[in-house]
Amino acid sequence: MPEQKHSIQAISLAQQEQVIKETLYYIKSASDYYQQPFKDIPVLFDLTGKAAGMYRVKAGQRVIRYNPYVFSKYFDDNFKETIPHEVAHYVTDVLFGLKRIRPHGNEWKSVMGIFGVAANRTANYDLSGLPVRNFQKFIYSCGCQNFELTSRRHNKVLRGSGHYLCRDCGSKLLFVKNQVSAG
Repeated sequence: MPEQKHSIQAISLAQQEQVIKETLYYIKSASDYYQQPFKDIPVLFDLTGKAAGMYRVKAGQRVIRYNPYVFSKYFDDNFKETIPHEVAHYVTDVLFGLKRIRPHGNEWKSVMGIFGVAANRTANYDLSGLPVRNFQKFIYSCGCQNFELTSRRHNKVLRGSGHYLCRDCGSKLLFVKNQVSAG
């Protein structure tokens, strides 16, 4: 794959320190509110793609990852919204377990309310100038409209471990074709 040129630089080390400090502030705020300790967890700046942040548990290790390029282009917005958003995922995981709740369900919304931040699921940013990956999307249809599914969801359908329904007509989504798009 040819190397892509991008004009936006990653956030500086000083900004990374600000983000880490703010992340730890929200973790402490949750500890104070719930009167139970929430351990400080690693904060990484290695996320790529479109997402500004991600809370992840892998092999029992909890971590918050931030996209240094999205943060750089929209630092103030991400500082105010993405940091509490990801910490709220961490808090709800500790309190309820990830498998027992919806990612942006009532428990998560409640934590966001405690933080005094609007419970927005995603931001819609112009990502021009940012490094992005190319990835494949899969077109599915229900009869009334088409949907683009990620490879993760497409693979679940192929394995028989998942299926998806149209929110409008309630019909099962059926595979139509592959589509390559920029990510």
